[in-house]
Amino acid sequence: MNRSRYVIRPIDAIDRAIISSLTDNGRITVRELAEQIGLSGPSITERIHKLEDAGAIQRYTIMIDPKVFGRGIAAHVQIRAMPGELKRVTQMLIETPQIVQADRVTGQDCLLAKLILNDVAELETVIDRFLPFSSADTAIVKSSIVAQRLPKL
Repeated sequence: MNRSRYVIRPIDAIDRAIISSLTDNGRITVRELAEQIGLSGPSITERIHKLEDAGAIQRYTIMIDPKVFGRGIAAHVQIRAMPGELKRVTQMLIETPQIVQADRVTGQDCLLAKLILNDVAELETVIDRFLPFSSADTAIVKSSIVAQRLPKL
């Protein structure tokens, strides 16, 4: 639903400040955000709605630490689907709950997936499901140097 009733305009410095603040603290109130940015509450609300309508803000979410839930292993897997199996492998990626992100990429390997798992045995079980239809090259994450973040806006 487009509440804005206008043609989408370029994102400006105020929009970037709003997005940055919401990224740092998604639970910030409109009042706090207005004080921080220097606009009125209704102006902030209207801008947030316009950003949502434009697709600049797609959803509100939380970030968790998978280790708290016993999922202490992260891995990246490069997958090369066998000829004629790309559609099947893609569907398998979608249906595998341990896969938290998957991208179609260029290069020899056509897919890149990130997995969050309990242990190496679970990783082996997941990878084994794909082997009849693809080859896989796995890298276990030892530590994260840069946590997931937004690109520079």
